[in-house]
Parts: sequence; C-alpha cells; structure tokens
Amino acid sequence: MPPLRKGTNALARRALYREYRPETFSAVIGQDHITTILKNQVREGKLSHAYLFCGSRGTGKTTSAKILSRAVNCLDPKDGEPCGVCAACQLIKAGSADVIEIDAASNNSVDNVRSLIEQAQFAPLELKYRVFIIDEVHMLSNAAFNALLKTLEEPPKHVLFILATTEPQKLPATIVSRCQRFDFHRLTVAHIVTNLSAVLEKAGASIEPNGLRLIARAADGGMRDALSLADQCLSYAGSKVSEQDVLDALGTVSGAMLENAANALLSGNAEHAVRALDEVVRNGRDLGVFLGDLSKHFRALLLAKTCGDCADLLDCTDDQMQRYLKAAKAADEARILYAAEQILAVQSKLKLFPAPRIPIEAAFLRICRPADDRSFAALEARVALLETTPPSRQVSTAPLAQGGQESEPRNDAPPLPDAPPVFDAPPVFETPDPEPIRRADPLPEPASPQAEPPAADTAPQFGEAAELWEKAKKKIMEMNPMVYFYVKDTRGAALENGALTVEFPATQESSMIGMKNARNLQVAKDALEAAAPGIELSFRLAQLMNENEEKLKELFGSSLTIN
Repeated sequence: MPPLRKGTNALARRALYREYRPETFSAVIGQDHITTILKNQVREGKLSHAYLFCGSRGTGKTTSAKILSRAVNCLDPKDGEPCGVCAACQLIKAGSADVIEIDAASNNSVDNVRSLIEQAQFAPLELKYRVFIIDEVHMLSNAAFNALLKTLEEPPKHVLFILATTEPQKLPATIVSRCQRFDFHRLTVAHIVTNLSAVLEKAGASIEPNGLRLIARAADGGMRDALSLADQCLSYAGSKVSEQDVLDALGTVSGAMLENAANALLSGNAEHAVRALDEVVRNGRDLGVFLGDLSKHFRALLLAKTCGDCADLLDCTDDQMQRYLKAAKAADEARILYAAEQILAVQSKLKLFPAPRIPIEAAFLRICRPADDRSFAALEARVALLETTPPSRQVSTAPLAQGGQESEPRNDAPPLPDAPPVFDAPPVFETPDPEPIRRADPLPEPASPQAEPPAADTAPQFGEAAELWEKAKKKIMEMNPMVYFYVKDTRGAALENGALTVEFPATQESSMIGMKNARNLQVAKDALEAAAPGIELSFRLAQLMNENEEKLKELFGSSLTIN
C-alpha cells in the first residue's frame, strides 16, 4: 500500500482495519491466552468440532476465526500457524467455497440454518475442512438454535464450526455446552498504541504519541475502533497528525479542559464551572463526548482517592497518574462520588433534551451547591465541601437576625407559667375563634373547678428539655458533623421521667428516618450522655401547622406546641 499523503482520497484505499488485518495468531495482540491454545491444537491435530469466540467488539474474534480456518487447512503449517503461501492458504485468501461466513443478524431464521446443515453434509470441494464462521450468533432465533443443536453436537468429520458473539449471555446453554468457549479480553491502551504505531508505520503515516493515546482511550478496548478513528484523523489532517488534530477530528476535549472543569466542580465554584462548559461549547466540542470524558475523569479521581497509585487500573501513564493523585488529594471522596453520580445521571438523559447545555449547567450547579439537594449523597458532599473549604470562604448557613447579622442559636423563649395564659390575636393577622395554646403534653385536668393545679415537678420540663438538647447538638457537631445535619433543625420537646423527647419538623421525616440508623443513633446517644448522663433519647415528628400557627410559633418561641 503506498504511503498516505495529505489530500489523498479516502475512497481510493481500503480502511486500515481491513488492509492490516492480522494474518497469523502471533499478530493478534492481547489475546495470548487464546492464540496459544489454538496454535497447540493445530500443531498437535487435536481440534474441536466447534468453537465459541466471545468478547466485545474489535477484540479479534472474527480475525482469529479466519486465521484458524487457514491454519486447519494449511498444507505446511509452521508451529500451528498458517504458512500463507501454500495453495490452500491462497485459495482461502481469494475466497474459497469451503470457508463460509454467515452473518446471523441477517440470516437468523430456521430456514437459513437448515440450508447451512445441508451444506455441511457435503465433503469439501478443495480443502481438508469445510469451515462455517457464524458471526453474531446470538441473533439466531430459538427455532434456528434448536435446528442447529444436533449438527453442532455431532457434525461430520470434515466440518468445523466457529461461532462468534458479543453477547454470550443470550446463547442457550445447550449451544454453549457443545463448544469450546474462548473469551477475548478488551485491549489495553498500551496494546492499542503499540499496534497503531506499527500499522501507521506500514502505511507511511504518523500520529503524535499523545494523539495515539487519545485514540486508544476513545477506542475503549477495541482495535478495530482505534484503526477506524486513526483513519478518520488521517483523512482530516493528512499523513502527519498532531494531538490537536486528533482532538478536532474526534470532538474530544483536552486534559487541561477536563481538569479545569473538574477542579471548579469539586471546589464548589459554580461560575468557573459554567464558564468551563462555555469554553467546551465555543470550541465546538460534542457535549455528549465531553460528559463521557468528564465521567471517566471523575472515575479516575475516585480510584486514585481509594487505591492510591493505580496506573494499572486506569491504564494511564505515570505522569497522568501523578496528576490524578494530586487532584484527588485536594478533594473529598464524597464530593467526587456525588459529582460523578450527577454527571452520569444527566449523561443518560442528554438525548431527551432539545437544548442539552441547560441540563448540564443545572447538574453543574447542583454539584457546586449540594445544599439545595436534600438527598443523603448531597448531604455527604455538603459536609465534605465545608470541611475542605477554608474558613474565610465558607458561607454560613445560620439564620440572619435583624440588621443582616448572623445570630447564634439561642434558647431564650420565656418560661411558661403554671397555667397557659390567654393571648390576644396578634395584630398582623386575624384568627377566627382561636384555639387555646397549650403544652405538647396537656396538664391533667383538675378534679373540680376549685382544685389546685398539679405540682410543678410533675409537668414536662420544656425549657430544660430545649436547653439540654442544644447542649447535646453541640456535642454531636463536634463528634460527627454528618449526623448534626440530620438534627440541626430539631428541638427538645419534653423531658419527663428521665427521657428526652426530640421533635423533628413535620417536613423532615426523612431526617428522622436517617437518625434511626444504628450508627447515627449511637452518636446522638453518646452526645446526650456527655451532656446529661442517664437520660434516654426518643424522637417524634411534629404535625404540619397552618400559616397562622407558624406565625404564633415565631411570636411565642419554639418551646410552645400548637395542638
């Protein structure tokens, strides 16, 4: 094949993956566990009557099947390899009638299989074996599989079946059990880069090393995909391709752009994150490809955070691994995991949106501001953001007092008298027939109108309960900030008979459920034990209040309960 030149018409030559398909088992990369067995079987003459090749696309299944068909028919095999020069090898290369390739995706009926079985009964015309290569065999119908069973189990001695599939789980167990199964592995980046370099050298072309790695990563373990992408880059830039040419041809973003976007998301800088997305759009990059690359980047950070130096898992260079480690060290695991989940969620729905930029920006804002999300993952991310953000940059979530100043949590509600007073309706709203305001646990009714009220020490101690729970919440914040976010809006409702009842707002039932977790509950009990030894702890959910009752709460303090 002549060297490629800039401006060469792509239609004037064959695709790289067709022109440079391996001709021997030794040329098949990354599948030594399979090619070694096949060579030994050919050399020793111990062939199986049926083979099943499984694996993802572009890993060498069909190529190995074609090599095996030549090897079993070769007149002068060399250590189990086809010689490539004998009459049989030349016949197969030219297209022998004894090597039959069938695409099961378009020939999947029972009639197609019956025709195949009829052909199998005849002896080979020119070769020693008649070989049937059935590609994408999982596409056959159930009736076709049933028709194939008997012939596949006991074929004529001159017949060899080679089945190939990307989805072996769809095959009936009766078919799998009649074959020798071989699972083809996905190729590593190093394997793909090495083979790409060799193919390009034969073709008289070159791609920069970083460009080769970009192609290898985009191929996702498939050599055919890698060669097709290299073809695309050569058609775009000619015989000498730079890293930038690869980025432009594939529509991917550079590592610097990915790191810039990821750092903005993990640091909670919403403005920088949105501007990073704008840069991607302005450079004409595909947003779906960008999200895919970004999710892979977060996966790399998560693995770096979990496993440390794991270049073997990430299939990356040492220099890239060091950058992952540095970025992972500066971020919290909960933040990385939350960001990855949000990116994957919007990526899966991207095709549903007519304007894909909008859901991506919304996802970026959720990642930067997890306080707006009430899920458990967002809560973890929020705590992680607070822990990693310098105090000078933290935004307080405490309520603002009058004048815009932050106020500390207080418990200055006036103590209740022995008998609930009667208040006039507040001037800011009208309440027809207002109900009397009383304690959460009503006092025992007197025996008669002249009877004295019960002793003060028998009534629930609301003020003491609130004060005690505030002390316990401070202890919880010190012990475990994550648990504190569950209980930060709660209040001590009642302290009676050595038991403290804590009340959750009516809208925070999920937080109360979270506190029933054994670990979270133990933290709260330990905090309460430190504040007041010997006090038991229980939770309850407040009832929803209407607008007027909410205002009464604001006027007369959180220690009152409206029934």
